[in-house]
Amino acid sequence: MLWVISQVEVYPQQVFSFAEELYSEGKYREAALEFLRFITLFPNSDSVDYAHFMAGYSYKLANLLDFAEEIFKKHIVENRRGKVWAHYELAKIYLYKGDTFKFYEELSKMPDNSVQKKSLVAWMRLQEGDWEEAKRVVEGTVLERYIYDPGLKSPKKAAFLSIIPGFGRYWLGDRGTALMGAFMVGTFYALGFYYKFKEKRDIPAYASFGVGVAFHAGQIYGSYAFAKVINREKWRELLENYSRAVEKYMNPKYEDFFGNR
Repeated sequence: MLWVISQVEVYPQQVFSFAEELYSEGKYREAALEFLRFITLFPNSDSVDYAHFMAGYSYKLANLLDFAEEIFKKHIVENRRGKVWAHYELAKIYLYKGDTFKFYEELSKMPDNSVQKKSLVAWMRLQEGDWEEAKRVVEGTVLERYIYDPGLKSPKKAAFLSIIPGFGRYWLGDRGTALMGAFMVGTFYALGFYYKFKEKRDIPAYASFGVGVAFHAGQIYGSYAFAKVINREKWRELLENYSRAVEKYMNPKYEDFFGNR
């Protein structure tokens, strides 16, 4: 009899562990169903709120967003532990679906000092190109170190510096192109002066000047455009680093469901 009782007592943990095992293996749909089965079998368990959230979270990872949305909404209505996490995941689902109104609605329901809300607001500021404000928003959180000065280059300054052939590209760090450009422009300008003042031949002089000016104009525009390319790449890297940090640190833990609701 004692053996039978002991088996019954450990059974909830077996079901819960199996659900977590499916989740860790990336079998998210199966994990969601197992978490829901745990809730049905053991509605009074201390782990039921976490299991309920994880069912929705697993559906989200399985890209079954409508199922996930339904569970997260129910999580909030039933006032289960970890409501802020449910609001957070709903906000991300609406963002993915492009429903801006519902996204801001969920955002407004999160506590202002919650790291969940801060992480989303910082993401919005990064999308707007304001890394300084994004960093201020998450100041004091683990996400702060992943928002930094991307070191953007001014396209206008790059173009202005290119008035001196090659200097704009050199400032942007593209030294090979800078040296080649300076050589090409300098060569055609030198030929123009040579034909104009040495050989007194206007046609080849003006032709050389024309080619030099064309190369020079191309360098000025090229430096302007290249600065924009560099900035896009640096900004993309910043966004990717921040997104990876959010994926790593903004995942609810079991203990998160035993504090404030």
